[in-house]
Amino acid sequence: MLSLLHRIFPHSISETSLFAKTSFKIAVAATLSFILAEWLQLEYPFYAVIAAIIVMSSTSGSTLKLGIQRIIGTFIGVIIGILFTISCGANPYSLGASIFTAMFFCSYWKLNEAAKLAAYVSAIVLLNHDRSPWLYALERFLETFIGIGIALLVNQWLMPSHAAQELRRYLSKALIKLEQFYQLVMSCYQTGTYDRTVANEYKIEIIDLLLKIRELWKEVKQAHQNELLHIDPAWEFLLRRVWEHVLTMEHIVLVRQPHPIWQELTLSMQQLARESSAIFNNLAKAVKTHQTDVSVIALESVLTETTDNLQQLQIIREMTSTTDELLRFFTFFYTVEEVGRKLQRMVDTL
Repeated sequence: MLSLLHRIFPHSISETSLFAKTSFKIAVAATLSFILAEWLQLEYPFYAVIAAIIVMSSTSGSTLKLGIQRIIGTFIGVIIGILFTISCGANPYSLGASIFTAMFFCSYWKLNEAAKLAAYVSAIVLLNHDRSPWLYALERFLETFIGIGIALLVNQWLMPSHAAQELRRYLSKALIKLEQFYQLVMSCYQTGTYDRTVANEYKIEIIDLLLKIRELWKEVKQAHQNELLHIDPAWEFLLRRVWEHVLTMEHIVLVRQPHPIWQELTLSMQQLARESSAIFNNLAKAVKTHQTDVSVIALESVLTETTDNLQQLQIIREMTSTTDELLRFFTFFYTVEEVGRKLQRMVDTL
């Protein structure tokens, strides 16, 4: 029963609250856009509604960035639609050419978020005008502009979310997913079994989170919200390094060969995995709640003990183990150790 409920309601209360807040803001922006467009007696108010919906983002800064790009994209689409309508008329060939041109120039000028909107606007100008293309294009631009403008205002004043707040939330989620992936790899080291389907799901989620974190970090810097973040910029590098280390660990345990050397440090590695997982989870909680008192004493102790055990093992096995398997084992061990060191560094800079 609990498993079924978890599938139906997979998100936490805080995440559900965020989804509700974003949905509410989009609904408000769309409604206000429709009301304003109708009050101005524009012909197609639903274009304002569409613009308000597609431009709304989770933070005010990203909505502003998307809004500016899409206003420019709308203008590009309008101009290209008019030019092709006047020069070539409305036909399948001019349609394809206008869409290609609008998307090309948006991409060329690095307005990637506006490319599809520009193509869409150029197409409706070319295909739907029943009078002067200039007048039709002006009305479509005004409707789109209203939708974008309303979305910007709503996101700025109605339950605003700052990039720094969103960044902390995404950092917390990334740490939790990294811990789950890390545990899956360490379990493979101990048991030899590996669920690739689950691992691939974790990888996709982590990559999406890291990409979102990169965008939010840029937004924090551009909006000068560092004072709200209170996290060292080194976290961006450290989190990616942890991700790369765990991927390296995964590759090694999947290609290793059966050998007694892999069992020699199993107990120490289990302890190290437990302490590292605890730091992952504690960091995830701390970054979300603005805590700064995460302890790494237990992790430091286990790292020291495990390294001492490895040095003794190195003396015993140096002449009896195959070179390839020695390299795999030591690479795996030092990578696991590096994950612990990076987590320590993240705690120090919290």
